[in-house]
Amino acid sequence: MQGTSLLIFAVFALVLAGMYLSIRRSWFSPMLTAAVGIGLSIILMVLVSLAQNNLPIQAVIVGVLLGGVFSGITLVAAWYFHSQELQANYPNTEEAYQSDETPS
Repeated sequence: MQGTSLLIFAVFALVLAGMYLSIRRSWFSPMLTAAVGIGLSIILMVLVSLAQNNLPIQAVIVGVLLGGVFSGITLVAAWYFHSQELQANYPNTEEAYQSDETPS
């Protein structure tokens, strides 16, 4: 990997980390985070491919596929852990109802 493509790839990694943290910490709306993150990921992967002297059509295909896949995996992981964290913060309603009942 050449110097320019390595630098762009590092920015791509930072975008993925930013998306993950934004979803986990609820910094921004999940839809806004996903839209901006996926768009930036695709653009950055196209630029990485172009920096490696690939043909423009190949760069677009690589950018859409790899940028979309890595963004999707990052979003799924962030959303899963965010959902698990939210579930852990709320008591189990079934157990709460059973403890409030008086014996008959």
